[in-house]
Amino acid sequence: MKKILLAAVAALAIVGCSQNEEIENVGQKTKIDVTTAVKGTTRAAVTNNDNFTAFTVSGYTVVDIANSGLGTAYMNEDYTGKKGNWTTTGDDVYWPLNEKMEFFAYPTTLKANFQVPPTGYPTLSYTIGDNATAQTDLVVAHKSVSSVPTDGKLILTFKHLLTRINFSYKPENNAYAYTVSSITIKGVEGGNATYTFDADDKGNWSAGSDKNVDYVYPVLANPTAGDDGVYALDTDNGSLMLLPQSVASKTISVTYKTVKDGHTYFDDTKVVTLGADANWGIGQAIRYTLTLPVGATKMTVDTDVEDINNEAPESGSAE
Repeated sequence: MKKILLAAVAALAIVGCSQNEEIENVGQKTKIDVTTAVKGTTRAAVTNNDNFTAFTVSGYTVVDIANSGLGTAYMNEDYTGKKGNWTTTGDDVYWPLNEKMEFFAYPTTLKANFQVPPTGYPTLSYTIGDNATAQTDLVVAHKSVSSVPTDGKLILTFKHLLTRINFSYKPENNAYAYTVSSITIKGVEGGNATYTFDADDKGNWSAGSDKNVDYVYPVLANPTAGDDGVYALDTDNGSLMLLPQSVASKTISVTYKTVKDGHTYFDDTKVVTLGADANWGIGQAIRYTLTLPVGATKMTVDTDVEDINNEAPESGSAE
């Protein structure tokens, strides 16, 4: 028998990484018809309208989440498709009258990771991949609805939960040819972590299970300079997607080479230490621009001239 809840349009809007998103809602006894809108970058590593193809919506009728929790889900529907064409194989769902509802949406691949505790807001566990190839963007949505919308639509705006990291470099001296071969972020948190939803739709992450992880950034082999003289080192799928955290005093090692007129002046690794207030926030896109010195030992000249006029005469007899 069809549930009497929400037939909603989960119109999903995934906003760019540096923004936090919100959700809107939908009407009564209207079949759930999902449309989407995603703003921001189109890099493949970042979730957007073109590559977001499945999500799950869990809905609850609630009175007091802090003390009574969410209880049993009123709806738990999987959606597949793409922007403007979402479908579900589940029963039609309709809005209940005069009941407050809480909706949580997340990638269907993480359905088993979504947990509802006896009290408080639900959690979503997640594992950061060991490298950029294994890392993906993570988006979720949360919406509180106090009354049935007149048009019956539940509009879900998904926000990004991780921090996206990219690198660029700027040569200290453009007369030298630079080749950056490796960049590694040292000793940050990674592994498994848990995100907890909250009433303000900001949420928070637990610490990562591994407190000392090195992440290698996939450097673009032959970058070109922009109008500002800065070389972006991004590959198509190369953003690191990492846990939000304090990165105060963490280090970044950069291996590069400088050449001029066939002569090599530097071919080694330098280390950059992040500041005491360095932090990666939820949904932020951070680009580090490294100003790289030529790296060679500068040649200096000094002199030492002996004064032959002060030499003592040889001893001996004179005739």
